[in-house]
Amino acid sequence: EEEFYRRAPSETITVPSCVQMNGFDRPQYVNVRYPIPFDIPHVPPLNPAYHYRREFDLSTVDGEIYLVLEGVDSCFYLYVNDTFSGYAQGSHRFNEFNVTDKVKPGHNRLDILVLKWCAGTYLEDQDKWRFTGIYRDVYLLKRDKRHLTDYKIETYIRDGAGIVRFYNRSHEKCTIDLNGGEYSVEAEDRIDIVLPNVRLWSDEDPYLYDMTIACGRERIFEQIGVRTATISNGLFLINGKPIKLKGVNRHDFNPHTGATVGIQDLERDLQLMKMLNVNAIRTSHYPNMPEFYRLCDRYGLYVMEEADVETHGIVQAHDEGLQYTEMYDRLADDERLRSATIARIIDMVER
Repeated sequence: EEEFYRRAPSETITVPSCVQMNGFDRPQYVNVRYPIPFDIPHVPPLNPAYHYRREFDLSTVDGEIYLVLEGVDSCFYLYVNDTFSGYAQGSHRFNEFNVTDKVKPGHNRLDILVLKWCAGTYLEDQDKWRFTGIYRDVYLLKRDKRHLTDYKIETYIRDGAGIVRFYNRSHEKCTIDLNGGEYSVEAEDRIDIVLPNVRLWSDEDPYLYDMTIACGRERIFEQIGVRTATISNGLFLINGKPIKLKGVNRHDFNPHTGATVGIQDLERDLQLMKMLNVNAIRTSHYPNMPEFYRLCDRYGLYVMEEADVETHGIVQAHDEGLQYTEMYDRLADDERLRSATIARIIDMVER
């Protein structure tokens, strides 16, 4: 229905949540098969769709207003006050829309249409329970007109001292407060901050330095672990010392809420892992909720992150006596999926 946003929904649902855990549709577990007929990039014409509506009031509209959706499965169309404001696909990506010119002081309305399947479904055939909906956090983010849009932090060890390298990839200058020192970083510039007698981060001593980044009226808080990760002569080294990874695969999953996971669920997972001497996690098979990475920093867990790319179903779609890897190559080499695959990898890194 092209003008779905003109009709008011008749049911209510908690957000974030999975629709299948709230009496709509039903949960489905799929391992090595696609949940839809294999016909890239098409999906079945009878594609379940879910209309979400939220009304809210704003006292003023100043600065920049962003709408952030941290996870929507599988794709969605966004309307703000009856105006088309964006589309996104990629179920585990971080979606951010500048809606400053779409909202107004007083009463506002969001309408979001979520589809169960889309072209991206062919890149999301992970062996897991399949869910639909706005299953991660959604919020309005009000920012100063002057704000950082991109920065990066790297750490090194040099002559026994820790080096924190801060890249300001924004068009505004900022100020860094770290370890008792204050440093100015111009727009599109970088700075190296030396930490003498540095306390290094590892899984056994996950020490973090507090950092405050100031730009305009905004303050952004980071926690920095100083460490290096290298491979030498076939050995994986943390801070120049060999380490053995005792790892597990992990899904964002709760038996009662599906892919919607609370902070308490996540923290309980990590605490149990530490109690059992686990020191590494593979995010099989997609980027996890944002809080996951900060808690791994805090608890002391190494992370191997995976992009939201898996095409497992191809092994069933083309059973022509080919080797397992040859069947995967059919999609890996498919030019129709090239840009979407690369975009998902970039998303994983940049988020």
